[in-house]
Amino acid sequence: MSIVRVKSENIIERRVVIDGQSKIFREQRACILLEGGYETAFNIGLDDGPVYSVGDYLFDGDSYGQNQYGELMFKRRKKLRPLAAWLKECAVVLPAAGK
Repeated sequence: MSIVRVKSENIIERRVVIDGQSKIFREQRACILLEGGYETAFNIGLDDGPVYSVGDYLFDGDSYGQNQYGELMFKRRKKLRPLAAWLKECAVVLPAAGK
């Protein structure tokens, strides 16, 4: 499991002209936590979606797909899911001692 950390709510906007029409790409900086405590920064596209709050996330299952050869790949539009929500959803309640 790779944890994605959003450290700032700043938005990066890039304006591009495509076929004579101006288009704005909205992105946010994040980093993926790697083994050994290393981080690698990347941009995650926001499209028209909301800005991610500062915190830890996982890639949502909708972020993955399959290419024409059946290999796992990231989809162009990646979504993040709060780590705390995922942990809460997967939590296991242990029975009380002696029962």
